[in-house]
This record gives sequence, C-alpha cells and structure tokens, in this order.
Amino acid sequence: MSSYPTPADRSYNPAGLARRSVDLVRSIAKVAGEGAHHLFVALVNLDGVREAECTITGPVLDDQTPDDAVAKAAFLLAGTVCCGTAMVILRTVGPDGQATVMSWAVNDLTARPGTAEQSRMAHCISEDRDDMAPTPGFRFVDAPALA
Repeated sequence: MSSYPTPADRSYNPAGLARRSVDLVRSIAKVAGEGAHHLFVALVNLDGVREAECTITGPVLDDQTPDDAVAKAAFLLAGTVCCGTAMVILRTVGPDGQATVMSWAVNDLTARPGTAEQSRMAHCISEDRDDMAPTPGFRFVDAPALA
C-alpha cells in the first residue's frame, strides 16, 4: 500500500487539501501584518525542486481575493501532504521601508516556525546569495507559530 493519498483512498480529498493549503497561506499573510509581503515557497520532492513566489499587498487575503501567484504558492504547499517538504520565506516591507524576513518549514501542511538564523540562511538560498553577511535594510526574526 502506498503512503501517498490516491483517488482510491477514502482520505483523498483534493478540494480539502486545496482549502487547507489556501488557509495556510492566509495564516502566513495574517501573521505578517501590514505592508507588502513577498512570499517564496520551495517544494522539494522526488521530482526535484519546484518554486513559486508572489507578492501580497493590501488587506489580508480573504475568500474574494483571487491571485494566480498565491494559488500557485498554495498548490505547492498542498504538495507537502504527499510529496515532500517546503520552505516558506516571507519578506515584508513595512511603512518605514525596513524589510523583515521570517520562515517556516512545511510538511503535511503543518508549518514549523524557523529561527532568525534559519530565515537568514533560507533567504540567502532563495536569492542565490553565497554569503551570509548581513543584508542592509533587512531584519531577520524568529517566525511565530501559525494558528
């Protein structure tokens, strides 16, 4: 028996997985607060690495806010249920122009908060930077647990 959900499994519910994934993206947007948020998701599975990024602006996402980039990020997060682990990096530019970076590791649509140092490393990897030198204008923080 496969450990991956398939249409033959009673627990396989694509609509439910998609809803849980979108709810996770909304939770991340809510915890970030006000500002413009740049969200980067990298899913690692047996097929390799898939990436998605999007910008979330304005009020926190609700059911009436369609956005293809957000949907792609949510789709990759849904892949953590059966196919791998994702790293989510959120960069928020506040009203003062300061960028705050936090991150979460996601498995089975459960997000585990990253430390400030883990967020710094993830940000360097996502930006294809080899150095770990402090980035001017960026503040790396411990991510909060998500509701």
